[in-house]
This record gives sequence, structure tokens and C-alpha cells, in this order.
Amino acid sequence: MNRKYLLQIRSIAVYVFTAMLYLCPIARGDNFTIPEVKLLDSEFSATNWGGTLTQTDALGNNVLFTFAGLSSSSTGVKDDYPVDTIYGQIIPSHANGDFTNFEGFILRFENLDADPVSVSLFINTGFTGPSGTPPSDPANNTFWQSPWTQLAPGESRVLRLDFDNATPWEISDNPEPHTQGTNGQATAINAFDRAEVSAIGFQAYASSNPVAPILAEPAFDPYCTTPIPEDTDGNCRVDLNDFALLAANWLTCNLEPPDDCW
Repeated sequence: MNRKYLLQIRSIAVYVFTAMLYLCPIARGDNFTIPEVKLLDSEFSATNWGGTLTQTDALGNNVLFTFAGLSSSSTGVKDDYPVDTIYGQIIPSHANGDFTNFEGFILRFENLDADPVSVSLFINTGFTGPSGTPPSDPANNTFWQSPWTQLAPGESRVLRLDFDNATPWEISDNPEPHTQGTNGQATAINAFDRAEVSAIGFQAYASSNPVAPILAEPAFDPYCTTPIPEDTDGNCRVDLNDFALLAANWLTCNLEPPDDCW
């Protein structure tokens, strides 16, 4: 194969890579996350249901959660009554968990285990005490979760709980003005319940490995939905920067004998 033909192939490759400039979707929107200082809080140092865990500060913004006793049933950790300016939420005078200025909740996870682990984000809405509507009614409570995502060994993903498409539980008896719906059927969380968030957190399960270490880290907009192996500069898109790194070694061949290169 002569060099002129190879250069023609390179020109075609430049065109193809330019067309792939926005290959990887970068999700944009108004999402909140759990800051590292909250992930290290004592509320996240013990599970609220399921197995047990050990919580450890890790490099960067990461917090290591080493779960024990995982099974096909989930194990969850949460921040009860999340009212703090660190979330960027609306802080009204009576200190509701008002997250009406957000459309979702995001968090990054990395599976450090040798076996798969499934993770899901969740929030609780509806106050069940005297300040609830109606007051002191346990039916106000709804548990909302994102889809379960299985993380392969070593896999890192950003998970998102979409407030317009969340899966509810304990919703079938909800009184007005709380969100109405059917258990297990995805629906939108209405503005009233977005202003009455009583807990935020995440849950994990694993059928085959009861002990699993998972890194949790705050995520921020815009965030990368799925990493691409060809994204050499880590900006979540295959673009000309990546092509430049490829082109720097274009037509380089280290075969011996050299005549076998082309």
C-alpha cells in the first residue's frame, strides 16, 4: 500500500472524527449532589436498613463505603431531613427540605469489588409529623428511587434520580396535595413533594458477594453519562483533541522486519 493512498485514508479519518465531535452525550440540567462533607457525616456511617458498612475518607472527593451483609435485598444509607445551604436548595423560614429548584439528584459511584454491585439513588418526600399535610399522617410518606444500575468490577458511573421520572413506593395511599400514583410505576414528583424532602441517600445490593467496597463521590453538571474508551483526554466526547493524539503516531509502525508494516 503506497503512502499517497494512506494519506487519503487519513483525510477521510479526519472527516469522520470531526463528525464524531459530540458523540458522547453530556447530560445538562439542574441537579443537586451530596457533598463529600455530607457523605462523611455520621448519618452516612451506619446503614438505615439491610447490612452494615464501614465508612472511610478516600483520595479526592471520594468516600469509601465498604458494605457487609449485602444480599438480594437492598442496604441503604441516607441523610434524614436534609436542610443545608451546602446542597444549594431553597432554605425557607421553617426549614423544609425544599428542593423545588432542582430537577434531579446525581452522584458518582465506582465499584472496587471483583463482582458486580447494583446501586440506586433515592429520596423520601412528605412529612409525617405535626407539620405534615395532613398533620401526623404516615400516608404522606413516599419513597422515590432511580433505576437500579449494575456496576461491573472497576466500573465508574454517574447515577441520576430524575424528579420527572422516578419510581415510587408507599404512594398508593397518598392524600392530596401529595403526588398521586401507583407503587412501582414511574411518575413525576409534584412541586408540593419536592418542597417536602425528608431524606436523600443511596442503596446497594449484590446477590453473589455480601461484602463490597464502593466509592461515592459528588457529581456536578454537566456530567458524563457513560465514559468512552476512545476519549483519551477525558472530556466525555470523542473530538479533534483525541484525534490529534491518534494522529501524532499516525503511520508509525514498529514491526520487524519493517517491510511488513505496509
